Amino acid sequence: MSFQNLAAWDRAVRVAVGSLMLIAGWAHWVPGVWDVALLIFGWVPLATGLIGWCPVYAMLGFSTRKQRARDS
Repeated sequence: MSFQNLAAWDRAVRVAVGSLMLIAGWAHWVPGVWDVALLIFGWVPLATGLIGWCPVYAMLGFSTRKQRARDS
């Protein structure tokens, strides 16, 4: 049984976006509070992309991952 609800493309996008957010925060590309926000919230898409499970998708019953046909 698999609890993943993210497709490969969704995971790749999340890892890329999370990484870019963290890089932008560490490089101070944006001023003030936005810099701190990127450092805090950049971990969310990165972690969900690496794990392959999104709690918001799970709460909404949504998945971008194709379900495999179950062998009976």
